[in-house]
Amino acid sequence: MRYKYAVFDWDGTLADTFPIILAAYDYAFEKLKLKKVADDELKRILGTLQNKDVLEYVFGKDKSKAAEYFYEYINENHDKNLKPLPGAKELLEFCQKAGVESYLITNKKTKFINQELSLLGFDKYFKKVVAAGEYDEDKPHPLACQALFDYKLPKAKEIVVIGDGEADVKTAQALNGADCIIFDPLHKYKGVSPTYKIDFLNQAEKILEE
Repeated sequence: MRYKYAVFDWDGTLADTFPIILAAYDYAFEKLKLKKVADDELKRILGTLQNKDVLEYVFGKDKSKAAEYFYEYINENHDKNLKPLPGAKELLEFCQKAGVESYLITNKKTKFINQELSLLGFDKYFKKVVAAGEYDEDKPHPLACQALFDYKLPKAKEIVVIGDGEADVKTAQALNGADCIIFDPLHKYKGVSPTYKIDFLNQAEKILEE
């Protein structure tokens, strides 16, 4: 097996959570009577910035009130209609059977990611999960990324990061320049070039096997 460690993203990579996340932003825009930001632009922002920076970038001076509305909606709805993306469970099981240790780093807060992992039965697959707010910095800052390995990083060639946004490429860079696979089924990714791009999650299995 080419890699020993696979570092996964959650939203939009393993779980189909963007409809709820985007609806939560719409709810905040509506409550604040602000013009909505286009979904593709929100996805780009969410896939690039640390969690703690997103609300300020999107809402500016209204970030505190926006956070209240956003998390009010998320708290009520984040686990409704939750489902894995096609091939997610199979990819995690592939890693497990192949002896590739799986890790998860997300800009979702601990409470919500733990609930979602449990609901999907995915918590058993990950050796360690790093969520937003657990360290002074969030993904893709090296402080958060390297915490996955307790700051004792394996060789870069042994790690692959699997995600859907530029923050995942930056996560790979923070892990001493590890490889990165970007899951881009709609061909809308426009960030820093990853090592690989895939349209279907099962294509990652072939890369892991090379």
